[in-house]
Amino acid sequence: MSPLLDNQIYFPSQPEIKQNTLFYQELKPAGGWYSQNVALFYQFTTKADNPTFLSLIPDGCFDFLFCCDPTNPTAYLWTSPLHRKKQPEFRKDCQYFGVRFFPEQSIFKLNESMDLLLAQQIPLIEVLNEAEPMVELIISGKSYSERIQLFGEYLQEKQLKLEKDQKMVRYAIDQIYSSRGTVNVQDLSDSIGYSEQHIRRKFESYIGFSPKQFCQIVRFQNTLDMYLDRNGEDLLDIIYENGYYDQAHFIKGFKKFIHLTPKQYKKIFTNV
Repeated sequence: MSPLLDNQIYFPSQPEIKQNTLFYQELKPAGGWYSQNVALFYQFTTKADNPTFLSLIPDGCFDFLFCCDPTNPTAYLWTSPLHRKKQPEFRKDCQYFGVRFFPEQSIFKLNESMDLLLAQQIPLIEVLNEAEPMVELIISGKSYSERIQLFGEYLQEKQLKLEKDQKMVRYAIDQIYSSRGTVNVQDLSDSIGYSEQHIRRKFESYIGFSPKQFCQIVRFQNTLDMYLDRNGEDLLDIIYENGYYDQAHFIKGFKKFIHLTPKQYKKIFTNV
């Protein structure tokens, strides 16, 4: 296997979090050892007058989400769905701090196989032994930047050696990133030297998705920001750049994950 690629070619996005909260901030780690594990640090505050509901879209990642209420702090594992899914109501007027991990992260080992945890918001204490001290650490931070610093220092102490299966999964994910989700699973199997069935089992255990599903998610995520940021005349460029056969193929793939057409979803962000 060749050396690991830089996973900064994949930028998983959850645009509805920023859309539906207040004082949203985010930071994508640039360089440094944990940028191969952490996709994003972010923070937001929920509204005081209306209930806050957030929808997650497929990205293959998982998040640690901390409610920073000093009187009643909590933390959740937030896992990627296969289809756009609304999360339970959030506490009103509460500041949340989140850490989004790449699927191939090698720092935390959860107590359950990831395929049993997909599309859920689960108390972190139920799936991670060190959840309580981690919550205390985050709550001790007095600002967004201080929480990032504290969590980074915590991660430094938590580094684990990659197991053989983790190395295989990470290599396969790097190949998927570099192909923008268009790599053939059989070609991936031939490159790695393991059967498709073995690779699928390990993928589902570590990240919850099969290689084919994750390829589709990566391709979808790569088109999402491009589509939301560009005007309609660029649509065909986006379609062909990301390996879709035509507009109908692109719309079908988009609806699979969002349950809305591209135009319907873009309207959410233009009518504000």
